[in-house]
Amino acid sequence: MRKTLSRYDRVLGCLLGAAVGDAMGAATETMSTRQIEKRFGGRVCDFQTPPDDVLARGRKAGQVTDAFSIPYILTKHLLNSDGKASRKLGESALLEWGKSEWFAPFAGMTTRKVINRLNEVHAMGVWEYAGHLGNKLFKGHYYALSSNGAGVKAYPAGLLHPDDLPKTIEDTIELTMASHDDPLSISGACAIAAAISKGMSGQGGVYEMVQAARYGAEVGEAEARKRDDIWVYPGPSVTKRIDMAIELVLRGGVYSGRHMEELRDLIGCGPAIAETVPTAIGLFIAHQGETMPAICDAVNIGDETSAIATIVGALCGVLKGKNSICQGYLEFIEAVNDIDLQGQAKSICALLEKEER
Repeated sequence: MRKTLSRYDRVLGCLLGAAVGDAMGAATETMSTRQIEKRFGGRVCDFQTPPDDVLARGRKAGQVTDAFSIPYILTKHLLNSDGKASRKLGESALLEWGKSEWFAPFAGMTTRKVINRLNEVHAMGVWEYAGHLGNKLFKGHYYALSSNGAGVKAYPAGLLHPDDLPKTIEDTIELTMASHDDPLSISGACAIAAAISKGMSGQGGVYEMVQAARYGAEVGEAEARKRDDIWVYPGPSVTKRIDMAIELVLRGGVYSGRHMEELRDLIGCGPAIAETVPTAIGLFIAHQGETMPAICDAVNIGDETSAIATIVGALCGVLKGKNSICQGYLEFIEAVNDIDLQGQAKSICALLEKEER
């Protein structure tokens, strides 16, 4: 008989799973699976000090990157507004994050462009110029726009609307528009938010969460395309890539260690949201929501390991709860990053209880 988890267990499991995934993935980001094995002497399934050739170089083992810090700050803004989401709120959260220690080393092309625009920064370096909307190179590569940054910051909307997919999708679209104003990014963000919302319900398991993700991807994209303030350009369908991930994993049967490699080789683990989100969902299915094994695969899959592991950790954590994550990790993550996951989880639960009264 499956043990019933408390709402607090699910919320904290989601937050902690995301933070653990990001912090572990920070050490392997941009490397290939083979490079990871060579550098660390095998698979990485614990916190490691980031080497000198990754974005997190110079940081301590267990410190998070943009993949967790952006949604962490976004959640604070949502709590301060009693859960009322808007594009303006999303922009305010990004501006706060842009003043944090995480901005300089971790801001990606899309996020850096948006924060600079919001700050009315006109003097651009090479990296900023590459992300300017007028640059043909930037426009010619969909992944530079519909990036996984939309997916990693999607879980807060799901946490705040348990088993309410329409409201989750509505809020996710508004929040995503702050930085990723295109249907593909919104599709991927709504997929993750909807899955988290379903996980928060306590009803069902992996199957129900994946079906919610697929629904969120499809509806989120359709709703985004109805807007007048959306930027439409070609790129692969997140919904169809999710279908590919489901088929790929299910045809493999019981997990044999090959799912990670097949997801990496057939769908990809790069910065495009159409790679990151479907691959993360594929790992979630392959491990049947078991948090640490799924995070471990995400950390070793290569390339965008922090983003994939953050999403995988959030999905598994909301389903399996805080106790599905290694003992001692909560205290370690809070201490090394000077963050309060337990306090944030309590605030989310208090807001949900307030809304239900």
